[in-house]
Amino acid sequence: MKKWLTIALVSFALLAAGYIALPRYAIEQLEMAARDENEEQLQRYIDFPALRDNLRLRLQRKLRESVNGDVPEEFREFLAAGVNLFVSPLLQQLVTPEGIGELLRGGKDLREFELELYRMSSSISGDVVDVPESEENTWQLRRWRFVGVNLVSADYGGDTTARLRLILERRGLRWQLVDLHLLGGEKENE
Repeated sequence: MKKWLTIALVSFALLAAGYIALPRYAIEQLEMAARDENEEQLQRYIDFPALRDNLRLRLQRKLRESVNGDVPEEFREFLAAGVNLFVSPLLQQLVTPEGIGELLRGGKDLREFELELYRMSSSISGDVVDVPESEENTWQLRRWRFVGVNLVSADYGGDTTARLRLILERRGLRWQLVDLHLLGGEKENE
């Protein structure tokens, strides 16, 4: 009886360790593919349709929140449809293996990516948005954690600030990037 209990406990421990190690492995593979500019590898670890949809939905939500009282209700859906016509092609151009690779490297194009996204959302809503300055051209993984059973969050940035948050979701045995957030330089909670 003790032998079977020991085998069951060891098996459970190995499964738990594997479950915890797989997202970290996926994060390392994303980093390596970005560093090596390996587009094929990036495509394995990024769900581009889901990533584009999540970014589009977030931009739509921010637009709705910013113009909530300024636009009559009957024009809100018309405005959302117009935003879709404008945002979808832009995201199709920006959310590519090359663009995500550059973003993960914290490269020079990040500032332009931020400016384009903020310019787009601020021109639609009429708000003036302060775009944070980039710290440096190379980022490191600051921290990663489970935010759900099948979701992992990974924060990247410079010395002490997080500038980019990746959200990975479990798809079978593989973890894929499904969302990202540009952060305003949040200090780490240590």
